[in-house]
Amino acid sequence: MRESSQPDPGIHVKRHVQRNIAILITTLALLPFLHAQKYQVRTTVDLVVVPTSVRDDKGKLVGGLTQNDFTILEDGIPQTISNFSADPQPLSAAIIVDTGMGGISMRRLVPLFISITAGFSEFDEMASFRYDHFVFQLSDFTNDHERIEKSFEIVKTIAARQPPTVPSGTPAPTAPKILQLLLGVFNSGGGYGGAADSTMRPPTETLPTVRSRKVEPSRVLYDALYDAGKALEARPADRRKIIFIVSDGQVSGTNAHTYEEITNLLLRDNIELYAVTTDGAAFEGRFGVLGSLARATGGDEYRGLTTGAMENAFNRITEQARNQYVLGYHSSNEPANGLPIVRTIEVKARDPRWKVTHRRGYTQLP
Repeated sequence: MRESSQPDPGIHVKRHVQRNIAILITTLALLPFLHAQKYQVRTTVDLVVVPTSVRDDKGKLVGGLTQNDFTILEDGIPQTISNFSADPQPLSAAIIVDTGMGGISMRRLVPLFISITAGFSEFDEMASFRYDHFVFQLSDFTNDHERIEKSFEIVKTIAARQPPTVPSGTPAPTAPKILQLLLGVFNSGGGYGGAADSTMRPPTETLPTVRSRKVEPSRVLYDALYDAGKALEARPADRRKIIFIVSDGQVSGTNAHTYEEITNLLLRDNIELYAVTTDGAAFEGRFGVLGSLARATGGDEYRGLTTGAMENAFNRITEQARNQYVLGYHSSNEPANGLPIVRTIEVKARDPRWKVTHRRGYTQLP
């Protein structure tokens, strides 16, 4: 008697059940991962962090403020502040010295490297850079003040042989559209210096006594800012990241990176730029490179036309960078047509007499 060739229906049912169970187990195993991914993406895209400094009408930092003392507007629309902190944060600072500027300015700086590091605490970290035709990283990140000071010994050597002035170079470049947008909307707010018509000058500022001179070609300011920005990008997220640059603000010749590229890098990674400018010409015009980047990122710019002015500026920069309020909000605006869009930010404090310094905007991704 021949056996039936028909398959057993029970086998098909068993296999079907096993396959469904396997799918269910896989789905349940992935749920935590998918939930984490969803939360991570939402936090990265929507949470906007705005470090903010407040000074009174005498230029002193205002402490003791609370979340209720601030209002944030994005593109003119009020936002709900969901995160607030007044706790000092450790700093990661990339210190850049322009060794292509004139010898007069460089020799003012030489005695002050101890003053630069003195404002940083044992919890902060610093890395040192210099640039002229090329960019040189002189030290990796460290909290060792002496190591940073020794790394700038080469600057002293260059300063000793640098001619008092340097040949003319190219004119100041046109600011990227994103900077024109951010600074054009809120041009009157935040920071000291920068614009030639600034009416409030801190004690660090004095009027130029000589007509400034442009620099020789191939001054790679953009490349120096890019290298410093990328180095800061890799530092821990719980640190406040700043670029601290001493320069005459001139850029010329061939740079591997562009003004727009630097702007996007600093705004994307929430890196603040603080500049001590050694040439009065850097303050002429509305869109000087260092002044524009400082105001857009929530940093500041100071004139360093004397040794005393430089030293005062160094002290104010570290004080301001460390003692900031950190405001956070989830944007109520949605990108249109699925495209990135530049958002402007305005922070207002309770007392309209106070000077509020903060990042001016960011690029919102879809």
